[in-house]
Amino acid sequence: MTPNSTISPLAAAELLALLPRLGSRWVGPELLQSLASNPEARVHPVSEQLAFKVIQRCCQPPFEEPFLFGQIAAAHALNGLYARGARPVAALALLTLPEPDIPSRMLVGMEAGLSACCQAAEVELGGIHVMPGPTLSCGLLALGQLNPRNMEHGSPPLAGDRVILGKPLGDACYRAALLKGVLHPHDVREWLDDALLQPNCSGPALDCLDGVHQVLAVEEGGLAAVLDHVGRPGMGVRLERGALPILHRAAALAGEAAGGDPYPALLADSPLNGPLVVVCHPDTVTEALAIFLQQGFGHAAVVGEVVAGQEEVLRLI
Repeated sequence: MTPNSTISPLAAAELLALLPRLGSRWVGPELLQSLASNPEARVHPVSEQLAFKVIQRCCQPPFEEPFLFGQIAAAHALNGLYARGARPVAALALLTLPEPDIPSRMLVGMEAGLSACCQAAEVELGGIHVMPGPTLSCGLLALGQLNPRNMEHGSPPLAGDRVILGKPLGDACYRAALLKGVLHPHDVREWLDDALLQPNCSGPALDCLDGVHQVLAVEEGGLAAVLDHVGRPGMGVRLERGALPILHRAAALAGEAAGGDPYPALLADSPLNGPLVVVCHPDTVTEALAIFLQQGFGHAAVVGEVVAGQEEVLRLI
């Protein structure tokens, strides 16, 4: 995974060249001038109400089937915008090739997978940029709209705030099981439908809700790392293990690998397309859950609470 990849100047130049051809109303001179003058910047403000965020993300998904490879990589890239309150609007496909003679069938399949994910998310895919690299990977250089006021990533959580998790945990457990050949076909289908192929499209709407203090993505370090960011001196998070959404066999697989309690591994699980974590006032919970459910996140659930006077950053009950 490359969640914080620097912006490639060559890819940025290609994105800049294709934007005017898309004919979209939001492609204005302010954006084009900002992209041209500072191609490696991640944020391009164009007015008090509008900014554009650029993110470059490539990954090597756990499936070799080219179309699925591309779909998962595109979802991974779009997550980088959704999790920061940006709505993706345009993208350039990225392919990293370790050798020049990759079969054309694979390249066409990966590009089709990238395109299918972008089309489902209503993102205009304008071209493809090929780069040399040590491993075969793909992804997107993606551009998203956001309100500059949402760029501060929320406010400090308060005691009594509820913690909502948008998707199930257990991605790393399933990846390990897939490598060992012990993941059943119905487990693979669940993993794809409930985790890998679901970009976190709820992010921008959640960011706009009054009462939402934090919207964060579970990435490197897992849910434990996110909650470490939420906690602060004298305040921590109390999680209910029975409330945590988990992929069907993930707890059993994690417990078997650990020889005991599966939860430390599940909480440290670094997922490829991880869930959003929402920290909000109790009065906002119903509205936040409704946004998740309306956008197909049927496993979203309240999993904990921010508490004062707790010595540990994270306590599992």
